[in-house]
Amino acid sequence: MKASGDDWKLRKDKNEIQVFTKKREASNIYKYKVKTKVQASIQKVYEQVIDFNENLQYMELVDSLAFLKHRKDKRYINHMRFDMPWPVTNREMVMDMHVEIKKDRIVLVSDDLPDYQKKSKKYVQIEDFHEEWTIKENKVTDKTQIVIVGWVNPGGNIPTWIVNLFSVRTPFRFISGIVEEIKKDNL
Repeated sequence: MKASGDDWKLRKDKNEIQVFTKKREASNIYKYKVKTKVQASIQKVYEQVIDFNENLQYMELVDSLAFLKHRKDKRYINHMRFDMPWPVTNREMVMDMHVEIKKDRIVLVSDDLPDYQKKSKKYVQIEDFHEEWTIKENKVTDKTQIVIVGWVNPGGNIPTWIVNLFSVRTPFRFISGIVEEIKKDNL
């Protein structure tokens, strides 16, 4: 099944969350697109997305998170370390998230910042990450729509097919956790 008449392929459709993938133009690594709706305000969804401490439990393979620079509702720079399964070398990344708050939507755009701090010799630096979140109210259904489009290339010598497996599982797990937290708050 394709998404919106383009070349996205539906890979998972569970609990009102859909995950699509397609190959990136520059590599064989998949881009992912996640779509869901939740009964909550745009502001409530946004606050949950930027609650990095609470969301850490839903970030697959992330074993530590350090806040480097936060400017509320503007920009969030975080350092993440990933505990990879043996024999893969652990990874790290500095993520730079820019926030744009508009009248009817909030857009979060994240990229890696490979030269932000000194690189560790113990970790492989992730230098090819991009993610865009669009959080938009649907006045007809009274739900907030979340659409995430992104990719991550973990670098190093991980076979592409393994990386592509995570392009469905990881964003699904993360958005499922966010939705679960929002629903808990609504009780």
